[in-house]
Parts: sequence; C-alpha cells; structure tokens
Amino acid sequence: MTEITTHPRSDLIDTGEVSLIYMIDPPNLLTPSIPLLLSIRRHHPNAKVIPYCPKGKIDEVPERIRQFHIDHDAPIQELTRELEFARRNNSKPYYHGHKILAAAEKRETRFCIWLDTDTYLAQPLDDARLFQENKVAAAPESIAGYSGRFIEVWDKTYAVFGLETPKERMKMVRTTNMQPPYFNAGFIAFPEVTARGERFGELWLDTAMIIDYDETLDHARKRPWLDQASLPVAIFRGGCEFEQMESDFNYPIDVPDWFPHDGVKLYHYHGIERLEATNHLAEMEEIVVSSGYFRSLEHHLYPMLQRRREQSVFWKRIAVIADERRDFAEKIKQAEDRAEHRPFKQEIQKRKVEDKELRGKISAILEHHFYDETWLVKCDDNREAAGQAAE
Repeated sequence: MTEITTHPRSDLIDTGEVSLIYMIDPPNLLTPSIPLLLSIRRHHPNAKVIPYCPKGKIDEVPERIRQFHIDHDAPIQELTRELEFARRNNSKPYYHGHKILAAAEKRETRFCIWLDTDTYLAQPLDDARLFQENKVAAAPESIAGYSGRFIEVWDKTYAVFGLETPKERMKMVRTTNMQPPYFNAGFIAFPEVTARGERFGELWLDTAMIIDYDETLDHARKRPWLDQASLPVAIFRGGCEFEQMESDFNYPIDVPDWFPHDGVKLYHYHGIERLEATNHLAEMEEIVVSSGYFRSLEHHLYPMLQRRREQSVFWKRIAVIADERRDFAEKIKQAEDRAEHRPFKQEIQKRKVEDKELRGKISAILEHHFYDETWLVKCDDNREAAGQAAE
C-alpha cells in the first residue's frame, strides 16, 4: 500500500500576506491570462493578485483585458524597469527576463508566488511549505537545460560569486539525470525579504544580470535558461534554503504520457496545443465557460488562434525568404569573378526589404481585431451557455 504524505495547510494567501504575480506582455500572454485569473479567484477569492506588463506597454493591453482584471480586483501594473539583459551575444531581447523584473518589484506582502501565464490552478495553494521565512519553494525542472550533464557548468557559474557548487542533488523530472538544485521557473514561491534583510526578487535580478554579462560563462547556455540558471544561485548567494516541491505544484502537460490526475495543484500547459495533444481541454473549458464570459472554449480561444492563422501566412513566406537568402549567399561564395556578386547581392537586399515589410504586417495583426461583441463580456448568451455547461 502506497503511503500518502500529508503536509500542513495554510490559509495565508487569503489573508493578503501573499502576492500572486504573473506577466501580460502585449501582443502576447493576453488570452492565457484569463483562465489563470479565473482559476485563482475560484480557489483564492481574497488573494492579492498583481499582473504586470512591461514598462510603457500598458496602453497596448486591450481595454477588455484591462477591465476584466480590474473587475476581478487584479488591476494590471507596469513594471518600473525595462529589460537590460545582455544583447552582445544574443540578437533578441530576453523576454523571459520580465519574470525576474516582476519578482524584483517592491510589494508590501510577506511572500510572493510567481506563476507563468500559461498555467492555471486546479486546487488551492494552501501548502504551508510555500510560506517559509528563508526558503524558496519550487519544483525540479524536467531536464537539465542549462548545464546538461556537465557539472563544470555549475562550478563555473557559482565561482563567479565566490561560491562552490552545492552538494545537494535532485533528480530531473523526465530523466535520470541528477543535478545540483535546478528548478522550473514556471512556479516559484519566495519570501519577499530574506533572513539577511535582502529583497529576494532584487537579489535574483542582480544574480541574473551578473551571469548574463559575465564573459567567462558560455553565452549559448544562457538562453532561454538564464532565469532558471540564476534562481538557485540567488538562493544560495542570499543564504537561503530551498523547498523541493512535488511536480504537482508545476505539473507539465506537454507530453502525452503526463496525464492529469486529482493531486495536481497547478497545471503548466505550455500552450493550448499541448492541452489538445494530451486531450485535456475539458477543465480549461469549464473554467472559461462557467465564468459567463464565453460561450465555449472555442469562443475564448478564437482571437488568439485567428491571429496566429493570419500571421502564419507571412511567417511561411519569411521562411522561404531566409532559404533564398542563404542560397544567394552560397552563390556569392562560389562565384569566381567578383563581378558576378552584384546580382546576388541585389537579390539578397530585395529579400531583406520584403522580410521587413512582412514582419511589419505580422506585428499589425492583433488579437483584439478578432473580438466579437460578446468576447470577455458577460451577457445573456454566455450566461446561458455557462448554465448548460454546469448541467
């Protein structure tokens, strides 16, 4: 007979002593924020919820999304800082860094729980292990993305801060690989202030920035894993401890063999396509339809999916253009006479211009263009659909 482990429960979230935070980053992370907030309010109606958006982007959040959050006592707040992560060795901004900036924001609560936007609560987060004065709680990552099987990666990383790699080892969720503490950053519970009097979120941000700009560390490993690479280092750097939570607190639905079950606290679905692949749409549909805002899950998802469909036409052409540019570049290399280079260079330039135009068209396609008059608006049709779903 399997022994069931029980843990002390806590109602701390509903006292206002805990902030639940997540990101909305227009034009992305809009639609997923709705079931997340609905699920939070179902299980924690009195919780302090703070959705953040990047600095200077609040006006890009559709009015309906903003009003929805206001109506659920979770008005969206702008971050007070912009991304400053290194770009020398990375051509794109590090958007994962927004979660670290959000964690570093000042709050008056004692504890904070970060939630990736593509998650939703299946049960209350009432486990007392999440709320410890000098412990950070998180679940292990699925695979050791940052270090792989090379322990020297961790040795070099900790050495940047004058630290030795921790002796503790934990098994990654989907492999037999044993690693120093390494967590999935989709769910993190932490004290706002450590026993040393440091704000943990600020310490995490500082740690991530130092790692990102350090030239002794392999830059290729820093993307997209900088948030997860810096988290355990920040824990030990701050003199904190970690609480290793079960995967049910950050349950990944992104492969078919991970089936939903009654013990899950938080589902991390990594995109609606993963929910479809694992045949796990019913719970999401119940969340959105029972709210009275949507006639069906299809109604809820339509603006997001339609935006993707219309953008995909241009992305396909961009992929073709990239292949054509590589072909012309190869022809330039093979040409013996420099006089032959000119027409190939002209073709490459034409493709660059077309690429820029197509990306402009893609950025102009926004989810709110596909809202119907009842989308995210409580109305009789949606209330009736919600009642039928409940029956």
